[in-house]
Amino acid sequence: MGAAVALTLLSMLGATACTADGNSPADPASSGSPGARAVREVATEATIGTVTGRLTHAKRGAVRKQIAAAVDRWLDAAYIAGDYPRAGFADAFPGFTRGAEADARKDIGLMSNAAIGKKIDGVEARHRRLRIDVLAVRKHAVGVTARFLLDFDTTGKLKESERVQGRLYMTRRHGGGWQVFGYDVSRGIRR
Repeated sequence: MGAAVALTLLSMLGATACTADGNSPADPASSGSPGARAVREVATEATIGTVTGRLTHAKRGAVRKQIAAAVDRWLDAAYIAGDYPRAGFADAFPGFTRGAEADARKDIGLMSNAAIGKKIDGVEARHRRLRIDVLAVRKHAVGVTARFLLDFDTTGKLKESERVQGRLYMTRRHGGGWQVFGYDVSRGIRR
């Protein structure tokens, strides 16, 4: 199975390298708009899954922290943080490449709360989980599949318990940090 993960990541990395269009602007230091209401923190349960290649224990820990921070920035900006009700989700995709952000904007109702933002007055995260599969080359992490799950409740006119889950395909950005270059995400009502 490890070889299959490596081949999948390598083929995705190769495919995006041919059509790379650069990075999106620098990640904002915090998600949400200025003056956004305080968000009750629910810690992300982040674990390292399959590692294809060699990666020291210390580097695995560093990758886990970096990926969790990058994924949390997106989840907060797209779903959890900010003032509600609202229609604007201009900053919903921190850490996405320009190409991935353009795709996500076409899927804005799936990839953020844009479709329900005017109908709710608050969001509370209930559970955040992240499993990180890593491709390492020469003892350095070069690619990641971040499998995430986010459960949250909405308040206001629309009171729902929702689940967003899927995979983010990530690679190192030039100059450091991680960026999302592809995704496979689903969303639904949690029972």
